[in-house]
Amino acid sequence: MAALMLGALRALLVLLFAGAVAAQAAGYAVARAVLGEDAAVVVAVLAVAGLVCVEVVLVCVWALAPLARDGRIFETERRPDRWVRGAVGALAIGAGLATVGLGYLLVSGAASTPAGATVAVLAAAVAAAAAALALLVDVMRRLLHRATGLHDELAEVV
Repeated sequence: MAALMLGALRALLVLLFAGAVAAQAAGYAVARAVLGEDAAVVVAVLAVAGLVCVEVVLVCVWALAPLARDGRIFETERRPDRWVRGAVGALAIGAGLATVGLGYLLVSGAASTPAGATVAVLAAAVAAAAAALALLVDVMRRLLHRATGLHDELAEVV
């Protein structure tokens, strides 16, 4: 991974992290404006917790990028694996939080308004996307393990 690409990735990660922090700060005000006072607290708390999951994934990617650049992604001690497991765990928790939020919106009746229905659809989309990403990253983790084994095997042959 070239230094320029790593710099661009880190700049994007910083922007995404700043956006997540800004969304956390504005979460309650937006939820109150869209859903009303009753549902706003629950939805805002779940949204803030979900954004913390996004921030954890961003930190994991930040930590993995230099390992890939330096070729240390193939270390046999599986040091990179903890970062990948952290990202998978955060994505899975985020999917669970979005599912809980969707359930709350449906049970509380907050999804009966057009704005509430929009938020419910958004929660369903976030839950599905987070679950799909968690599964995708887990598949990539398994491929990394396989590639690491092949890398070690090839190093012995050479």
